[in-house]
Amino acid sequence: MASTIQIAVTHEEQTASLGRFLSEYLKPGFVVALDGNLGAGKTRLTQSISVGLGIPSGQVNSPTFTLSVPHSGRLELLHVDAYRIQSLNEVDELGLDEWVEDGGLLIVEWASKIMPALPPVDLSIKIESPSPSERIFRLSAYSPLGREITARLADWNPPQMI
Repeated sequence: MASTIQIAVTHEEQTASLGRFLSEYLKPGFVVALDGNLGAGKTRLTQSISVGLGIPSGQVNSPTFTLSVPHSGRLELLHVDAYRIQSLNEVDELGLDEWVEDGGLLIVEWASKIMPALPPVDLSIKIESPSPSERIFRLSAYSPLGREITARLADWNPPQMI
């Protein structure tokens, strides 16, 4: 059973703060599934997580056309964008299970498109954008570490924006 928490933010810097907060608790072999409409903030959240992992700002972009891009920081990150994947057979070629088994962090945008082919997901994040500046993050945890992260988020407050 999933443990779920909802977080609302009204500024991009708050999204960045959420990503950096999440990065503090991610461990080797962790799998994050991201879903949301185009422009909801999936890549922005991934960029913020990567900065928190020590990956230089500006290095992580949406891998829509390459499907996956590895990055090195405190953890080895594989950033996957499943938007253009047409068949689950294409997922096998990415070696996602091996990446996770070898201790890499896996973050998948548009994860719902390929969920049956993913390794077990620890944290699912669904992003809604009810207005141009507002984002609602629904984080559902499916592992002990995922539940620990959602519990810690219960006390997290986004920075106040003026």
